[in-house]
Amino acid sequence: MRYYKRLPLSGMSNCRDLGGYPSKFGRVTSFGVFLRSEAPVKLPTGDIEFLKAYGVKKSLDFRGEESINDFPSSLDTEGIEYIIMPMFGRADALGFEKNGKDPSEGFSGWGKSYIQWIETYKGWIRDVFRELSECDGIVQYNCNAGKDRTGIISALLLSLCGVELSDVAFDYCVSRAMLKPRFNVLADQWGDYLKDKSGRLISNHPFLYTPRDAMYTLFSYINRTYKNTENYLLSCGITDLELYRIRSRLLG
Repeated sequence: MRYYKRLPLSGMSNCRDLGGYPSKFGRVTSFGVFLRSEAPVKLPTGDIEFLKAYGVKKSLDFRGEESINDFPSSLDTEGIEYIIMPMFGRADALGFEKNGKDPSEGFSGWGKSYIQWIETYKGWIRDVFRELSECDGIVQYNCNAGKDRTGIISALLLSLCGVELSDVAFDYCVSRAMLKPRFNVLADQWGDYLKDKSGRLISNHPFLYTPRDAMYTLFSYINRTYKNTENYLLSCGITDLELYRIRSRLLG
């Protein structure tokens, strides 16, 4: 089987395998275990068949009800177990409904937001990790853009498996580059607040960035408060056995 870092799909630009990162445990994260991506919306048949052949058996959708209803997942299909697991309930980014307002008003940066999320939504993180530990095939997971909710889960997975913070931050930061060709398409899904009065994309909108400092701020908090990522995950109610299963899978 040939594995890819970024999968060659025509309908998604930010679908990436978590394999290939060195771990402090003397191993390299395995390909063909977890895929992170933006929402798999209106995928051509060839992309769906490619993902099935790649080994995807389960798809976790972190989007809210409104986004899923407006833009259904193409992976809600025969042969893939599709599970809706919204972090925010019906709402999407930062818990706002589509109401014409810009949810970035008063935004204090992604690092602070992620800290708030990992404390507020511990039950969601527990449930996601439980699903990640219970699949023999590849698990694909996504939010809207595949950078924030998806980024937090990816960062916690990599950190749990002993990947250095610099590599965790790299995996997070690269989303902006991968998503840039699709910003206009994604803006139609996220909301009008990403466009100016002329309907053009606001390319420097803070919601389009994946700054390195966000990961350093997040893990500085985790290490200061919980000593390490494993302790944080245990505080969410994830069991030792579930963490062992995830480590065993991602580290081969």
